[in-house]
Amino acid sequence: MGYGEGAIMAVPAHDERDNEFANKFDLPIKQVIEKPESSKDNSVCYSGEGALINSGKFNGVATSDAREQIVAWLEQQEIGSYKVTYRMRDWLISRQRYWGCPIPIAYDKNGEPHPIPENQLPVVLPEVTDYQPDKSGRSALAKAKDWLKVTIDGEEMTRETDTLDGYACSSWYLWRYVSPHDTKHAWDKDAIKYWAPTDVYVGGDHAVAHLLYVRFWCKFFADEGYLPFREPIKKLLYNGYINAPDGKKMSKSKGNVIDPLDVIDSGYGADTLRTYEMFIGPYDEDAAWSTKAIGGVYRFLNRCWTLCFGIDTTQKNTTNTIRAKTIKKVTEDLYRHSFNTAVAALMEYVNELYKAGPTDEDIITLAKLLKPFAPHLASEMLEKYDADDEWPVWDESQLVSDTIEVVVQVNGKLRAKLSVPQELLDQPEELERLALADTNVQKFVASKPKKVIVVKHAKLVNIVA
Repeated sequence: MGYGEGAIMAVPAHDERDNEFANKFDLPIKQVIEKPESSKDNSVCYSGEGALINSGKFNGVATSDAREQIVAWLEQQEIGSYKVTYRMRDWLISRQRYWGCPIPIAYDKNGEPHPIPENQLPVVLPEVTDYQPDKSGRSALAKAKDWLKVTIDGEEMTRETDTLDGYACSSWYLWRYVSPHDTKHAWDKDAIKYWAPTDVYVGGDHAVAHLLYVRFWCKFFADEGYLPFREPIKKLLYNGYINAPDGKKMSKSKGNVIDPLDVIDSGYGADTLRTYEMFIGPYDEDAAWSTKAIGGVYRFLNRCWTLCFGIDTTQKNTTNTIRAKTIKKVTEDLYRHSFNTAVAALMEYVNELYKAGPTDEDIITLAKLLKPFAPHLASEMLEKYDADDEWPVWDESQLVSDTIEVVVQVNGKLRAKLSVPQELLDQPEELERLALADTNVQKFVASKPKKVIVVKHAKLVNIVA
């Protein structure tokens, strides 16, 4: 039904539902996509990319290209056209189950609906011992005989036995949070002005439908004068998928699912799992699970433990600058939701502490910065020093702006050395501009160069004049 109007794809060799239907009714199953030899997909129906077969003039064309080619051909033949459609699934507002928000509606003897009067609100779920639906399929509320009866305007009526779907409450509870103890209103208008709209919404695929619904409710409440804004969320932080090691989406049918509990129970523990999930890549991008990489995170956390419990910290080497830079970097990365670079900064910090020799303050700082990622380990480290977990603050005076030397070559020969801030290594356009602006370089580059190559890790700008 996901295709609309009850249509099916009709490719039983490459769609599990079609395959099941074809087998049940003994229909022919023709393969039209050839599975690559490198594929590890052992499912009944191959649904991945490949080359077309049994497809007439499109045989041999990669599926990634074939889609557009086939649509273009259909348009040329004037028997089809490309179209983008947007649709919204019907929203099931009610459920036949006990749990959930009671719907404040009752029915008279003619089956006509009536709202529960305001002085009889809220409608509270009755205590029941049997949560199974009744024989007619109605929820367990149908068996709460005393609760079912309600008198409205002198007439005895029967309450609605369905309850609201979870989306109903989750589409407005973010505003209830601003004044949860208000017994007269859904929310306090002054509190709404202060706290709302929500700054950041973090979600995955489930969030797609939820965000549509919460926007509908928000616009409705705004139209009715209950909210002073029409958009409920300022920023959406959409998390990417963690795929299987082969880069494909995890699926039970493909047998490539990674169970978090298996990772924890294998000896890595919960802290390693949490830290690796943050380190695996940018939060909003897909990433492939790597057994090798999680082992690296495990070794990193063990190094943190060793710094705290296995190294003499009585030496007092000067690590103020390193510490200040790390606090600043991790703090700013967390505000930007750049968790992978925050973990990378902590790894670099640990490397520096091993080189310089850590002080007690260094390790306490490490534990505090580590706590959002590895809370169990960090708590043990802080307990050793009887330290609180208040977030550390960097001292600006201890931040030294490091400079680096970048070599500039023209046609392979050294023509200049630039002393620039280290941050410019990540700005190749600026390095190119500074190199071409150098007085000595300009002597050997009379006009616009043919090519400028910035080699970041070699700290080199190579100009072909």
